[in-house]
Parts: sequence; structure tokens; C-alpha cells
Amino acid sequence: MKKKDKIYQKLIAKMDEVSSLPTQEVGPFTPLYKMIVSQLKFYPWRVTTALSVIIAFLLYLIFGHALVKLASLLQFGF
Repeated sequence: MKKKDKIYQKLIAKMDEVSSLPTQEVGPFTPLYKMIVSQLKFYPWRVTTALSVIIAFLLYLIFGHALVKLASLLQFGF
């Protein structure tokens, strides 16, 4: 019975070693990273929607009416 306890304790120690992760650090951008990740974790659709609108607006500013033609071309291809 004692041998099983040793094996079990080794298994628990190995599982703890494998499953524990250090906190993520990205140098000087760590506070920004933590703020963005927390928003994505709790409000993914709000962030995704806002980001999509901003990117679409920027693409329209860059490409203008050609963006509409490109979307039509891509829809026709698929």
C-alpha cells in the first residue's frame, strides 16, 4: 500500500509541474497586454465588433470605392 502512495504522490507532483504556467510577461507591454486580454476574456463580441468596424472604416479610407468592387469580386469567386 505504501508503494502505491509514493507513485500517486509522484504522479500528483508531475501533474502539478506540467499544468502550472508562469504568468505571461511581454516586457514593457505587460500592462497593455493584461488590459486587452481581460477585455477579450469577458467581452469578446464587443471588442471584436468594435475592431471590425474600425478596420472596415480604415480600409474604406485607404481603398475608397475599390473596396466595394473587391468585395463583389471576392463574393463572385466564392
